[in-house]
Amino acid sequence: MSEHHTHQPVLIGQLTFDPGSRELRSATEVIYLDPQAYQLLSLFIAADHGQLSRDQMIEQLWDGRVVSESAINKAVSLLRKVFAQLDPSTPYIETLPKVGYRLCQTVTPQATKQPETPDTVQQQANTSAEPAVSVAAAAAVKTAAGSPAAATSSGLKTKLVLAVLWTAPLLFFVLWFFITLAPEPEKLPTPYLNEPQPISSAQGVDYDVSLSKDGSTLLYISGGTETNQLVLRQKTGKTQILSDDKQLVTAAISPDGLQVIQVIQQPEACVVQWFLLEATQQKKTVAQCHSDSVVKIAWQQDSKGFYLRDRADKTQPYALSRYRLDTQAKEQITNPLSAESPTGDLAFAESDDGKKLAVLRYLEKQQTLVVILDSSSFAVLTQKTLPLQASNIDWLGDKLLLSKDAELLQYDTDSEQLEFLFYTGRTVQSLAVVNQQIYYADYELDSDIWQHDFTANKARIRIGSSKIDRMPEVNHKGDLAFLSQRSGKEQIWLQPVGQNEYQLADLPGYPAFVRLQWSPDGESLIFTKDGALWQLMIASGQSRVLVAPDKQVEVANWTADGSGIIYSSKQNADWQLWQLDLQSASSKQLTQQGGYSGYLQKDQLYFSKFHQDGLFLLNLTTGQEQLLIADFNKINWLNWSLSEDKIYYYQQGQGIRQYQLNNQENTLLLSTPERFVHQYSIQNQQLFYVKAGVPKGDIYKLEPVTQSTK
Repeated sequence: MSEHHTHQPVLIGQLTFDPGSRELRSATEVIYLDPQAYQLLSLFIAADHGQLSRDQMIEQLWDGRVVSESAINKAVSLLRKVFAQLDPSTPYIETLPKVGYRLCQTVTPQATKQPETPDTVQQQANTSAEPAVSVAAAAAVKTAAGSPAAATSSGLKTKLVLAVLWTAPLLFFVLWFFITLAPEPEKLPTPYLNEPQPISSAQGVDYDVSLSKDGSTLLYISGGTETNQLVLRQKTGKTQILSDDKQLVTAAISPDGLQVIQVIQQPEACVVQWFLLEATQQKKTVAQCHSDSVVKIAWQQDSKGFYLRDRADKTQPYALSRYRLDTQAKEQITNPLSAESPTGDLAFAESDDGKKLAVLRYLEKQQTLVVILDSSSFAVLTQKTLPLQASNIDWLGDKLLLSKDAELLQYDTDSEQLEFLFYTGRTVQSLAVVNQQIYYADYELDSDIWQHDFTANKARIRIGSSKIDRMPEVNHKGDLAFLSQRSGKEQIWLQPVGQNEYQLADLPGYPAFVRLQWSPDGESLIFTKDGALWQLMIASGQSRVLVAPDKQVEVANWTADGSGIIYSSKQNADWQLWQLDLQSASSKQLTQQGGYSGYLQKDQLYFSKFHQDGLFLLNLTTGQEQLLIADFNKINWLNWSLSEDKIYYYQQGQGIRQYQLNNQENTLLLSTPERFVHQYSIQNQQLFYVKAGVPKGDIYKLEPVTQSTK
C-alpha cells in the first residue's frame, strides 16, 4: 500500500475501518480482518479514485509473484463477503470489466477524534509491550513506494475531503440517490451462486446430516432442550421420527437408504446400534465406543460397513477404525501421534466410488493435514498440510469439499489448488454431498458467565453478550477476567468489581485454548499460549514471556506467596511439574512420575497427572508421594483449585465438590447447573461459571448453477 496511507480511522459508506486495530465495523458488529483482506482494503483506500487493476493487485498484494486468476477473484470475494456481512444491502466493490475493481463507496476520515476508552488505551499499551524472552515478531505488511503523482493525488484528496465536510447534507442526498441506482455487486466466482434452500427450520438445532446415495432420503438429528430426535425426510416431503432419545448423539443413513447406525452415549457406556428402516424397533449393538469421546460415524459406499472415530480418553488423540457388518471384523486404520496432532482425526469421508478415504487431522498453529488413503489397503496415497483449520470434509466429485467456520472450500488433490466456494453465514456443523448438491447443517452458539452465591444459594448472570464469553477467573478483590470473542477474535476482557467490562488485551499468536489465573496480589494474570508462559500486567496492559515456547508449557498456577509459578512441561518427553522462581528466572523440576496441574503450599505439592485419574500429594522434603483423592477425574486440570485448605473440583454426573484438607471431609458443594460448561472459578463463597446458550442451527441445500437456475 502507498506510504501516504495512515492509521487514522476512516468512514467507508456506512462502515468504519480502523487500520490500527484492523477492524471493520458497523453500528452493531465488528469484524477483525485477516492480513490479506486488511492489506487489500488499504490498497483500495490509497489508490486513485479507489481503483485497482489486476496488475496493481499482483504487484502490491503478492509482491509481483505469479498468481492465478482464481487467487485474485478469491481475495476480492472474501473482502466483499466481509462488507456484505456488515452491510448486506449496499455494494462496496464493483468490477470494472477488463480493468480491475473499484471501491464504490465514499471514503472520508472520521470527522472527530474518538474519546479514549479503556479498550483503546489498553490497545496502545499492548502495542508497546516487550516480552522478557525474545520471540519472533510478526512480519510487517510490505508497502509500495510513494511517487510525485501519489503526492499530488493526496493533496487533491484532502481538498475533496474538506469539500465533502462542508457540503455533507447535499452530498448525503446525492449519494443516496446514486446508490439506489448503482449496479448490483459482482457475484462470487463460484458455481454455487444460488440462494441455499432451507430444509429444516425447527426450534433448537438440527445437525449431523447424512444422505442416501441417490439423494432420496435425508437423515439428521433434531436437538431440543429435553431430547434428541432422529428425523428421516424423504424426497417426497414425508417426514418420520425414527427415535426420541436424549442419549442419542449421532447417526447416519446407509448409501443404499435401507439401514441406519446410531450412537447411544451414557456416562458409563457408549454403543453403536444398527437397524433397518423397515424394522426400527429391532436394534442391534454392533460396536462399542468410549463415553469419554465425541464419536463420529460414516458409512462405506457399499453399505456393508462403517467408519468410527473414537478415543480411549481425553488424553489420547482421536483415531479411525473400520467395522464390517458382514464379517463383524474391526480394524484400526489410523494411529495419529499426540506429539504431532494432539486431537487426532477430525473428520473423514469415503469417495463415491469407494476407492479412497479422505481424513482431516488437526495440527497445531491453525493447520490441517489432509490424508488420502486407499480404502482397501489403507496405504497413504497422498497428504497435504493446509494453512487453515478445517472441520468437515466430503467428496465433491473427484475433489474435496471442506468447511472452515462459515466457509465452504474446494480442494483439488491433484493440482493442490484450494478455492473458495460459498459463505454460509454461520459455522458449518456437518456436510453431505450427492450429485454435486451440497447439504449442510449450520449452527450458532453463545455462552454467558453466571455467578452463584453459596450463602444465599442464588445464581444470577454476571457477564452476558451475543458472543461466546468463557474462562472466568476472579481475584480476591472481586475483579473478573474472562475470554471473549466479541470482536471476532480471542481477547482477554476485564470487569473490575462494580464497573463495566472492557477489552484488556488481544491474545498473542495463533487462536488456541487459553486458561487464565490471577496472581495472589490481584495485579497480573498468567496464561500459557503456543507453548510459552505469559504474564499480563493489569495496570499497564504490558505482557511478557516468562518461559519460552520451546519448553512446551501447558498448565500454570501461582505459588501461594506469589514468588513463583508451578507449571507443567513435556520438555523431557512426558508431562512433569516445574517450579519457576521469578526473582532468578530459573526453573527446577519437581515431579518424576508425572504431573500436569499443581499447587504448592510450603513444601507440599498438590497435583494431578495427565494420564492417570486421582489427586496426589508430594512432600518435597521427603520425596514421598501419596494418593489424596482417588475419585478425581484427570479432566480436572482445567479448573480444580486449592484455596484456604480447601480443594474444589468437578465430578462428572454430580457437580462441584469440596475436599477439606484438615479433616478429609468430601462434600458435594453444588449439583451441575443447567447447560454447565466445565469452566469455573471460586472466590469468597462465590462460584463463577460458564453457561452455554441454547444452540441454533438448520439444514440447507446448495445447488450448482445450471441453465434452469440462472
